[in-house]
Amino acid sequence: MKRACFVTIILLVFATTMLAEKKDVTITAADGFALKGTLYSAGKIGPGILLLHQCNADRQIYDTLGTMLSAAGYNALTLDFRGFGGSKNAQYPDLASARDKMPADVDAAFQFLTTQGLVNKTVLGVIGGSCGVNQAIQAARRHPEVKTLVLLSGGTDGDGETFIKNAAKMPIFGAASEEDTNAAASIKKIVGLSTNRDSQITMLKGAGHAASMFEKEPDLQADIVIWFRTNLPVSGYAVLPSLK
Repeated sequence: MKRACFVTIILLVFATTMLAEKKDVTITAADGFALKGTLYSAGKIGPGILLLHQCNADRQIYDTLGTMLSAAGYNALTLDFRGFGGSKNAQYPDLASARDKMPADVDAAFQFLTTQGLVNKTVLGVIGGSCGVNQAIQAARRHPEVKTLVLLSGGTDGDGETFIKNAAKMPIFGAASEEDTNAAASIKKIVGLSTNRDSQITMLKGAGHAASMFEKEPDLQADIVIWFRTNLPVSGYAVLPSLK
């Protein structure tokens, strides 16, 4: 079944390439700083998905997944956190210089995504890897339009844990690699706190950290797309009971 679904996703990628569009964008932060991102448009109305990278990479690590998501009917946005990739400058050369800006920058990206004409802003998802896991959870706390989370190899704080425990209508997909000890334990804890019956966890071996796992476990990207197709309805599909 999993292999058949993977083949279906690959066929979707080829079949809808003409509709999908990838373009680099500039997102203006609350303080006027220019954040860089990439918008993967499905070419039609569909849910929005925000992808938040780990802090040993930048938004490019999600390029293949962003393309797959747009092919599957989602309008996806990747963001370079301030101090990373295209959002780096002399004032913000690294994470340490910009860590306190992350929540507001995520909100700026969220606003940018939800104001795109093809985005169904009432049905949204967020993906977070490593340091992006907490940012994804906190974004869901602030924005009730977020209906599901995909969390890779990371943890959250006490407020995030309380939110997950009380978010019974939000299914969560978690993944980590067993040898990534602390990150694996954190993902297990987060998914374990979820009271949604559809939440699930995928534990791998020797796969690495966060979105870096895609290199050794390419099926994980297909699993994520399948997860969204199951738990985040695209245009023309009924809302699943878990999302009501």
